[in-house]
Amino acid sequence: MIIAAATDIRNDRGCSTMDGYAEALKGILIDIPYNSATHYHEYFGDGPPDRRFGAACITQTIEAARRAVALGAPEPVLLQDMRHVAAVFHDDGEIIVLDPYLLHREPIRFSREAVASGEATVEVPAAPVRYDGTGARRDGRLQARYKKGRNGYVIRLDYFRFSPTKGKYLLSRHFSLREHEIFDLEEFTSDIHRLMTHPEQTSVSIRAVLPGLLRTAEAIIPLRGFAQRTFTADDIWLRTGEGAVARHADPGAAAVWRELEDALGLPRADIVDHLVSAAEIYRRIADPAQELALYALVD
Repeated sequence: MIIAAATDIRNDRGCSTMDGYAEALKGILIDIPYNSATHYHEYFGDGPPDRRFGAACITQTIEAARRAVALGAPEPVLLQDMRHVAAVFHDDGEIIVLDPYLLHREPIRFSREAVASGEATVEVPAAPVRYDGTGARRDGRLQARYKKGRNGYVIRLDYFRFSPTKGKYLLSRHFSLREHEIFDLEEFTSDIHRLMTHPEQTSVSIRAVLPGLLRTAEAIIPLRGFAQRTFTADDIWLRTGEGAVARHADPGAAAVWRELEDALGLPRADIVDHLVSAAEIYRRIADPAQELALYALVD
């Protein structure tokens, strides 16, 4: 097995192809916040909301792929793991992966030698940055494992965040991208009601990556118990990149609100209305007998 870190490469014409992937990735992280509420407005509300609110993870990936191609990358394949999609580029024997939802700050690159070997692991830094009890910096981590088999390759993506309370890294998200599980947008959205009320949808939220790509700011409404609730601003939680949480109107939430307002270019009242109305749409369209798992606000 080859173990490596992502580094810059240059093609035969002398231009830096990794620069294009990096530019596309970082542009999405800053320009398009992750937002799980937008499609409720688009499909069951008053239509697509202001683009400044951001977009769902699949839209982030599609736009990252589009930007990379515009900067010279080959057309990618979009590989799907259930409700998640990543862009995979086959570039002159190498494989590059972009998955902005997982907050990696550098493109995932499996070198030509790694791909030829049939098995490799790459680790790249991700947001947010946190600090341990000694004050040492602990970046998020995205570990990617490539393995070629008889039925094609699999790329396993494991995203870790450092937990200051536990003093160690914890696995936060994981996906497996199989070579032949290609994303089809029309098929994926053919039953949008089922998709938007899937039991995995336990919240509506906005997560912005702040300038510098080291910190995040989030506003979240957990949906558990939705059938017995009328959602209001008091249901919103704010979370810092360090993992600290506070209710909508608590003094500890004020700084996060300012960061979200600056990142989105929208006032707090608009963000509140966007999330609360999306939660109310969910309450209207979801089966009231369906119970949801508890959303974990704290690591």
